[in-house]
Amino acid sequence: MKHILPLLIVIVFFAGKTQISAQRIDFYNLEEEQLYDPDKKYNTWSLTAGFGPVIYYTDVNDYVLFPSSHWRFGPSFLVSKQFGRPWSVDAQFVTADMYGEKNSRYFSGNFYDLTLNLNFSINQLVMFGPIADRLNVYGKIGLGVNYFRARQRSLVTGDWITVADVYDGTPGYPRPYGWADTDYLAIGYDRQNPDEKTDRGSEMMVPIGLGIDYRLNKSFDIGFEMTLRNLNQDNLDVNLTGADNDSYMAAQFTLTYKIGKKNKRHALWTYKDFNLAYEKERQLNPMGRELDSLRQRLDYLAANDSSVTDTTYITKETIEWRYNLVASIFFEFDKSAITREAQTTLAMVARFMKENESSRVIVQGYCDERGPDDYNIRLSERRCQAVVDVLVKDFGIDRSRFEIEPRGESELLSNTKELAPNGIHSVNRRVDIFQKIEE
Repeated sequence: MKHILPLLIVIVFFAGKTQISAQRIDFYNLEEEQLYDPDKKYNTWSLTAGFGPVIYYTDVNDYVLFPSSHWRFGPSFLVSKQFGRPWSVDAQFVTADMYGEKNSRYFSGNFYDLTLNLNFSINQLVMFGPIADRLNVYGKIGLGVNYFRARQRSLVTGDWITVADVYDGTPGYPRPYGWADTDYLAIGYDRQNPDEKTDRGSEMMVPIGLGIDYRLNKSFDIGFEMTLRNLNQDNLDVNLTGADNDSYMAAQFTLTYKIGKKNKRHALWTYKDFNLAYEKERQLNPMGRELDSLRQRLDYLAANDSSVTDTTYITKETIEWRYNLVASIFFEFDKSAITREAQTTLAMVARFMKENESSRVIVQGYCDERGPDDYNIRLSERRCQAVVDVLVKDFGIDRSRFEIEPRGESELLSNTKELAPNGIHSVNRRVDIFQKIEE
């Protein structure tokens, strides 16, 4: 258990840093592809290769945390399947040579292990998305089997060590059950001939770990993973009657390839869509729907209320404008992406603006009433920007000819609350484009 403490300290540190970073995410300005929609398909499979040191915590070693020499390194490979944003399951393979020494003897050998692991993204659970769209901190726990070969030798003579060599010289030290005094301390090798290989020894193993990934692009991540792999027996170093079960730490620098279409995000690198959550909550809450309707009605009455006041006449010069509707662009729920049908409409707008080079245009964005007011204002602004970006980037219209007015849900073309069960949500999710004409 003493070797788990440093790992827990690292986990708590990263969890604290993650929670602080959560305050820096601006969910209102995320792109469409960054918001997780359970009805959409994302890349969910990945392959990871790693390499790094493997540190052994056995009876036959002379260090507490890290060896001063005789470091051993090994590779790892895993395939992972993502489920939603926070959770994934992976199958992992790790292998390495082994070495440890203490007093006048040492053990050496090699192992490979196979594990099935559950991974959980700490930042997805705490802050509902990746950190700065680049970092992911995760924990993992699993179950697996270790297959190993190991033998003990004398540091002085280099000879193979027998059971009697160790236990005769240590009064009161319990002898291992089922072993003869003349047996060599070897597992995965013949006890009477340690040069001859036999079936590997095997032990159950529970890995507990922490990792961090850095997203390079939609296809590749780099990272670092550290797992403490705890065995259920004390035989890894062939010291057969130790007080604690053996364990070892695998620290791996990793490269991950995310399998799937190049233009799609991996589900791990998306954010929670709070507007979808709000809509589901409202659909399941009759009182919430009623309150929304009353709020809409109060806003309408406040806008059209009249009162009698003293009249003051002020004379000033003004320029009168009138607006001629040029086109309307419609959007899917909670989206600001331009559809193919909208591209055709914007082509006609671009043609009009090129034929009338002095014309200026007002771009007004709207949303339906589902979702918080401040979110809908931001969403309507993103829709306006999406329309202007197409006209500027794809058709070469000067950006200075546009004025943007995000209006959120303030002016519903079809008031679905008052007209229920009739009304059309889709017509409220739009951008109106007006020609601004001086009179």
